[in-house]
Amino acid sequence: MTGQQNGELGGGPRSAANGLRCPACNRTFPLAHPEAFCPDCNRSLDITYDYDLAKELIGQLPFERRPQNIWRLAELLPIHDPAARQRVGTNSGFTPLLPAPRLAAELGLGALYLKDDSTLRPTFSYKDRVVSMSVARLLELGKEELGCVSTGNVGHATAALCARAGIPAYIFYPNRLEPTKAKLCRALGAQVCQLDATYDEANRACRQLAEETGLHFANITLRPFYSEGGKTEAFEIVEQLGWQAPDHILLPAAGGTLSSRIHKGLRELETVGLAQTAHTRLHIAQPEGCAPIANAILSGAERITPVVPQTAAHSLAIGAPGDAPLVIEAVRSRGGTAATVSDEEIFQAIDLLARLEGVFTEPAGGTAIAGLQRLAANGAIGPQDSVVVVVTGNGMKTVEDHPAKGWPQAVPCTQEAIREELERLRESAAPTPA
Repeated sequence: MTGQQNGELGGGPRSAANGLRCPACNRTFPLAHPEAFCPDCNRSLDITYDYDLAKELIGQLPFERRPQNIWRLAELLPIHDPAARQRVGTNSGFTPLLPAPRLAAELGLGALYLKDDSTLRPTFSYKDRVVSMSVARLLELGKEELGCVSTGNVGHATAALCARAGIPAYIFYPNRLEPTKAKLCRALGAQVCQLDATYDEANRACRQLAEETGLHFANITLRPFYSEGGKTEAFEIVEQLGWQAPDHILLPAAGGTLSSRIHKGLRELETVGLAQTAHTRLHIAQPEGCAPIANAILSGAERITPVVPQTAAHSLAIGAPGDAPLVIEAVRSRGGTAATVSDEEIFQAIDLLARLEGVFTEPAGGTAIAGLQRLAANGAIGPQDSVVVVVTGNGMKTVEDHPAKGWPQAVPCTQEAIREELERLRESAAPTPA
């Protein structure tokens, strides 16, 4: 691929990132500041941009000459070094926005779309977006190894993207995880360590480990850069809808990175003049057994009450999410709301989506679909509204956790036996609407 085909004209789109800011106290720092958290508030820092410069730079390169990957709007992403961008994430992003007419009909909705990150390369979850930013930042810093603490998909993405960049990866998992994801990390050459701890306990321990050893962590020491990858979801959704932002965006929430950065991405699109996005409502869904953000939104609380996760949706099992204040502000400022759903509803929603639209998602995606059912039923989302639901990960990675459904085995291979079995299968097949 040539430089122009990949959008790297004259060195490529330049980032307009110019610093770091604490979202709580507004203290600012240079972009090269080595710490990821505010020394006064202990909040994760946020990347700031020169939006006038970003608008000017965006106008210099037509979209038809830009790459169809996460670097498409590199002006609004925090990586300055084109060489770092070329080493990671070039196959990530621009996942399909799928019309979902059969699911829409089932729920009494109109224009319903699935932003299908279950197809995102290389590891089939939205985490490829955020981890790409961390790995690219690591390369900018000239470092050669990366760790992460993960409930599942971050580890898989870190292992794959580090393999692509040619650097070692160290994955720390909590005591509850989906084993397939750990096996995938090992297959990709990463080192894996499962800790006898919840995710929140493991996160605190790994933050201390990073301070003591100097090992960078994708979602701790590089968190301001990691988080910005979530904005690419918003950029793509709006462009794929012809630069018309939808009425609603609904997604599952764990640590809160994606929902808070979709809000930021929507705001930035309006700031640089690419789309009108102020009307888009943002909603989140969480499992009942781990719903600190949703509970705060629904109760009107200003801050979350941490919980001990009790859910089969392991990738959402974060009881004290660090970006919770940003999510609460994002949802409320956009006139959105939240839903909590049971594990049973989550797996039923996975089956519903698979049966009606042929998309098999993991429990996080099932949480979003179950949340959509709840919000459609209570009128929070109207029948004439345009809705995008983010399907964040692929169900093949969590198939071991999916409730078992039996099938005939050892059927004699005779025409009579096969015909009899076919008739029984036809009787038990669930009818689906056209």
